[in-house]
Amino acid sequence: MARVSLVMLLLLFGACGGDDDAPPASDAAPNAPDAAAEVEPDAAAPPRSQGCIDGQGLAEGEHTFTLEERSRRYILRLPAGYTRDQAWPLVLALHGNGGSAEYWDETSGPRNIRGVLAEDAILVIAEAIEGNWRDYSLPEDTWPARVESELLYFEEVLAQVRADLCIDERAIFAMGFSGGGSFSGVLGCRRTDIRAIAVGGSVIYFDPANCVGTPAAWITLGTEELNADREAYRDFFRDRAGCEATATATEPAPCTAYDGCNPDTPVHYCQHPDGHIWPDFASQAMWGFFQQMIE
Repeated sequence: MARVSLVMLLLLFGACGGDDDAPPASDAAPNAPDAAAEVEPDAAAPPRSQGCIDGQGLAEGEHTFTLEERSRRYILRLPAGYTRDQAWPLVLALHGNGGSAEYWDETSGPRNIRGVLAEDAILVIAEAIEGNWRDYSLPEDTWPARVESELLYFEEVLAQVRADLCIDERAIFAMGFSGGGSFSGVLGCRRTDIRAIAVGGSVIYFDPANCVGTPAAWITLGTEELNADREAYRDFFRDRAGCEATATATEPAPCTAYDGCNPDTPVHYCQHPDGHIWPDFASQAMWGFFQQMIE
């Protein structure tokens, strides 16, 4: 009988002597991962547009919409193998004054940026109001309002693309020739999401006092088209990027890279021997320059 009583006492002591704060058996391994925990985003992954999450995609070809009681359009070209599982660079291409979106929709020759970007980037070919980013036939006091209307146009285009396609938000670029390069400068000046611009034969269309962005810049001019206005455009983006006036040869010839630029905003200048043209080397050089900015 004494033995039974002793066993009962030992059992009672064991039941009452446990730690009230001990975790349940399922928590016994504190270092085990919690299956319900939210997965941390990859710090190395680029910031992605909303289209990477729930974008429905956009069809290749012409897209139209109405803005400020005007019918507007752009042409979209997707890279081979496009999927929203990958964030893609975006290149905005702007035709010269008097042109149309078809200017950069070539599949051969010096303007074949479609071929250059075919595997690597989303291409949006923009179109200006009545084909002119600046209408020189209108009084100068109308030009600022045209700039604002075109900025609204790009805001809408980018909103559509971001909503339905997967964009690398750190790799949005603008490029163009002549007036299209001039308005690429407006985008680089007035927007903060334009990582770099690549232009040929361009002049300043913006008020420098209104600039909020500082893009990297690739600029080409022909020896036969050099004038004070085109040189002022080149020098504005060189100086804004913190560069010195001296430069070092870089690829492809005849390009040079300005010295002392801020690391995030290199500026390259390529002076070719011809006049007001988009030179043969420019399309491939444009993309080679932009690729340096892709993280």
